[in-house]
Parts: sequence; structure tokens; C-alpha cells
Amino acid sequence: MARDGRHAPGDWPSDSDAFSITLAPMSGEFPLPHDVALPALAGAIGLGALTAMTDARILAVLAPAGPGGADLPERLAELGFLAGERVRVLARAPFGDPLAVRVGSGTFALRRAEADCIRVLPLDAASR
Repeated sequence: MARDGRHAPGDWPSDSDAFSITLAPMSGEFPLPHDVALPALAGAIGLGALTAMTDARILAVLAPAGPGGADLPERLAELGFLAGERVRVLARAPFGDPLAVRVGSGTFALRRAEADCIRVLPLDAASR
């Protein structure tokens, strides 16, 4: 560390260096567990249950039940899986896992367990 307290290029902070990180609160909805019944989700299915080549509208992205999945809604949101977006299952692997999914202009491979956390409402031909 330089005498003025700044780090020189390539110099990593040591454990004794103090720093702080300020986190801004997230806006939007918080994920809900799967056992919460919401009237807005009536008729919704998990994306993993959607028939291939059928369009759907994302209603919610829920955190999976159990430990270790609390960050899944945030990771999926970063990929574009947001409420209101149009989504389509393009293909499935031979045993149903993973799925090729299109959201926006991107195509992603999702595990079936991840896809089931995305609640969608299938769109009929008249609403396309």
C-alpha cells in the first residue's frame, strides 16, 4: 500500500485494511415460497410443464423451497426472466432436463427445477 493510503496497481488489500460496501435496497417483488397461494397465479403453471413451442407470459419467479435457492430469482431476473415477459420452451433434452428456453432475444438452457420456479400463463392463439 502506498504511503497516502491508496493501493498501488496489483496491490491487494490485506485483512487489516478496512473498507465498507453499501447495498441499495432492491426494488420490485420479493420471491414467495411455492406453498403460498396467490389469486394472481390462478391458472399458472411452472415453465417446465409448458408444452414445447407454446408461448407464455411470465407471472412470477419464485424461490425454490429448501435451503440454497434464495438467489435463484435474482439470477433468473438478470437473464431476463421477469414478470410480463414472453417466454417459450424451444426444446427438451431426451429425459426432459435441461430445457432450451427463449425469453426476449436470448436462448438459455435451464434445469427443470429452475424452470419450475418460473410461473407462467400459457397464451392461446387469440392473445398472441
